[in-house]
Amino acid sequence: MNINKEQTDDLNLLVSVEINKDDYTSKVNEVLRDYRRKANMPGFRPGKVPEGLVRKMYGKAVLVDEINKLVSESLQKYIEDEKLQVLGDPMPVADGEDMEWEIGNDFKFDFEMGIAPDIELKLSKKDKLTKYQIAVEKDLIDKNIENYTSRFGQFVENESVVDFKEKLTGDIIQLGDDDKPLENGLSAEDSSILLSIIKDEEHQKPFKNAKVGDEIVFNLSQTFPNDWEITSILRKKDKTEVGDIEASLFRFTVKKIEKFVNAEVNQELFDKVFGEGSVTSAEEFEQQIKDDIAADFDEACMNKFGSDARQYLLDKINPALPETFLRKWLWAVNKDKIDEVGFDREFPKFMEGTQWDLIANAISKENEIKIEEDEIIDMAKKITQRQFAQYGVTNFPDEALTNYAKGMLKEEKTIRQIAAQVMDKKIVDAIYNAVDVATQEMSLDDFNKMMSPADQEYKEENQEPENKEA
Repeated sequence: MNINKEQTDDLNLLVSVEINKDDYTSKVNEVLRDYRRKANMPGFRPGKVPEGLVRKMYGKAVLVDEINKLVSESLQKYIEDEKLQVLGDPMPVADGEDMEWEIGNDFKFDFEMGIAPDIELKLSKKDKLTKYQIAVEKDLIDKNIENYTSRFGQFVENESVVDFKEKLTGDIIQLGDDDKPLENGLSAEDSSILLSIIKDEEHQKPFKNAKVGDEIVFNLSQTFPNDWEITSILRKKDKTEVGDIEASLFRFTVKKIEKFVNAEVNQELFDKVFGEGSVTSAEEFEQQIKDDIAADFDEACMNKFGSDARQYLLDKINPALPETFLRKWLWAVNKDKIDEVGFDREFPKFMEGTQWDLIANAISKENEIKIEEDEIIDMAKKITQRQFAQYGVTNFPDEALTNYAKGMLKEEKTIRQIAAQVMDKKIVDAIYNAVDVATQEMSLDDFNKMMSPADQEYKEENQEPENKEA
């Protein structure tokens, strides 16, 4: 067997694989002998099918299969031995249909290959980038405190309706035209009504100054126009169990009035938010909230820095790619999944993504970046902690957090996603440490206005995987 290459230009190769009969004959004969031993054909005892008949029936298929295996394995070994940085997969120049597939013949296969260019980074303090810093303003701290007091607030019994922030509990029943309970009508006991949902002043009137024991008559479908509100009040599963009640009046007998009261800013709230004893004063509580906001802002700013650094390096280095080859290869892989219009629209994104992968790999190699198992676990814990925080759980025990994080890492796909996030962060950190970074402070509103579609795309590319166990 001979393998030769022809460098058509800096980014394209033509590799020829020449196979003679000595390279495959023994393997083909071995497979055919195995076929003969296992063949079960009418008129012949097992293992006694004539060799010529087996060769005639299966010879070409076995030859094609073994040649393909030999070519694939040899080509892969050649790429590894020659340390070729191949983009995509080798593309056969011909489909092989015109070849004379006969045992004893010699064969020659030509492949096109796209080669990755050499990347010269040369990052230094001459490269200047900006990292934004969002100011943590007092009103934002106060808003977070308000959110915590609301989250951990509770309903307390009240004598009457005062400001329509109350919750009423009672029995509801559908009325007929005579204002008496409708026979076989809708009803529910211990139903709940949140008065804050009622926005229209005219519909608020029947509930104004209501007290325990009052009977309130109102049109349910007009007062609560959303299906989910009506089904909840009537304690039904869905609208089909309710039917048409547009013209019906309902009577609600008030059994209990409760008003929602925010939690007080005291030690009990501190312990619920940050864990027992972690914060012991209002000043510490406010400072911890400020630190948490600042940490979230800094991560957002580092994401923006990463997006800006990516674009800066793409513009600066702009690595050349074998575009014609990559377009041909990518279309061959995806032509059954996408039309030509969609392919043309997505191809520039692929090219830019490939350019960035080459730059990122060069940064990783130059800085000897490696990912350790504990770093993947730490990132999984961070993701889990954020997902629990969305449900108001801010002081989750570390041991339980670790168990949930490890649960995420049972799937290979999730491990790869998280490892990619860890690598992305390390690459951004390496850029940050190599270049000259100026810090620019701004408000949250100004930062949000500045964010571009490219920043959003960068964020989506580094989207956290969902923790199904959370």
